[in-house]
Amino acid sequence: MDLTGDELAALPGVRGQIERITDDLAAGRNCVWLLPDHLVVAGYAGELHRAVLARSPEHVQVPEPGTVRAEPVPAQPSPHPLVTADVPLLDGFDDGFDIGWDLPGPRREQPPARAGGGPSELMTRLAKGLSVAPERAVDELTAPGAHWRPVIGIRAWLEPDVRHGAGGERGHDVARLVRALDAAVKDVGLLPEQRPRVMVTGRLRDLPPQLPDELELELATTSVHWWWGTVGRLDSATLLDGLRGTDRHRTAPGGTLLRTRVLRALRAEVVGELCGADLALAAELFDCWDGSDRSLDECLRASLAARAPERGADCPPVRSGAALQHKPPSALREAWARGVVQAWEGRPRLHPAVWHADGGEGRPDQLSVLVGQAQARVLMPWLEEARRRLAELALSHANRPARELVELYVRNRLKDHTTRPERTFLAAEASELERACLRGHVSLPTDERLLLAAVVRARNTLSHRQVLRDDHLDDLCAKLTAADLRWGRDT
Repeated sequence: MDLTGDELAALPGVRGQIERITDDLAAGRNCVWLLPDHLVVAGYAGELHRAVLARSPEHVQVPEPGTVRAEPVPAQPSPHPLVTADVPLLDGFDDGFDIGWDLPGPRREQPPARAGGGPSELMTRLAKGLSVAPERAVDELTAPGAHWRPVIGIRAWLEPDVRHGAGGERGHDVARLVRALDAAVKDVGLLPEQRPRVMVTGRLRDLPPQLPDELELELATTSVHWWWGTVGRLDSATLLDGLRGTDRHRTAPGGTLLRTRVLRALRAEVVGELCGADLALAAELFDCWDGSDRSLDECLRASLAARAPERGADCPPVRSGAALQHKPPSALREAWARGVVQAWEGRPRLHPAVWHADGGEGRPDQLSVLVGQAQARVLMPWLEEARRRLAELALSHANRPARELVELYVRNRLKDHTTRPERTFLAAEASELERACLRGHVSLPTDERLLLAAVVRARNTLSHRQVLRDDHLDDLCAKLTAADLRWGRDT
């Protein structure tokens, strides 16, 4: 199941980042949006880039490379054609002999011509979109009396792979354009609302390595945005909720609305927790997995094979505070670009392709941890509601005074437990209620005792980082459903 670019751009976290970029552009700042490689490969980058430009009333998209040919600039003739670089010339030399020749003036060193001659192809394409001469493009954009201040869109991943410098850096022409426009704006002294702005979208490798950090120092004129912590649990839940029309969740005989609600919530939460920021993987897993624990490993493995074949397992050590920043630390940027690591809910999260292929036997420990966390997030509110109702019933079926029950079984007692023991007993743990039943001090009906045992087992399992297996989960849902029907008749 494929996630469309419009669906991605409409998710809360992505929409929020697009709005922040739009606000920066409206405030007169250039923006650079850095995306992981897989968003470009999957075609999402272009749609995200267009979503930003569409929010700016005045914008111009730089045409793709190859659509405009740069016109060669004719070479200027030398004022002294007889003087060549091979003939030494001693400027101002006078040997005292006058033979009637006029010596040429001092020779001036000519700056080396740019490779290919004339403006860069990027500048030529921009000038074509602006209907001006390439050498006049920056001046026209920053002229004090100009009435059109567009946002200039550049898709850096489409720029030709022309390397510059000893390190073979890509994106030299993009960096030169941003800096030239920034310098011209400062030179003219344009107010923020009068400035033309550049919107560059691309991958980390599409720009010179030091450019993002250098541009971040220009706080008044440039903002750098990273796809780092952009999506979170709300985005995953929103996406999966929209996919329920094709839900193929397992349904057991005698299913009810409550049972179906719990199992569907568990399925979506497990998928979101396992896949993290890889929403395309989440959509794929949600489509192929029926929600049962026994089929989870196989479905996750198949989804990873289809969606994450190129992600390597190598990743530098990740410290917990790295995800609190607005950008990935320098040591993690290559791994971030490959999609190996991403910020998820304020913490760094490795892609499941990393830990699912750790080479160990059996189920990876990280898989059990994440599934257990997802189950706890969904089930704990239901378990707490059942525990509270069972505690209320236990008071009416108690064989001892409430004060004595509190003294015997409740460890965490409220300050007023001596004067209001019932209030403290209602806060008793499920295991404490079960112990009171086993010792005969509380005589709950059979169905309620069975439900209490299921609640205790589920809470113990989840608190020990374990996973509720299918049979235990089905039994718990069945008992919760039956209790809900019983208690509904009593009200």
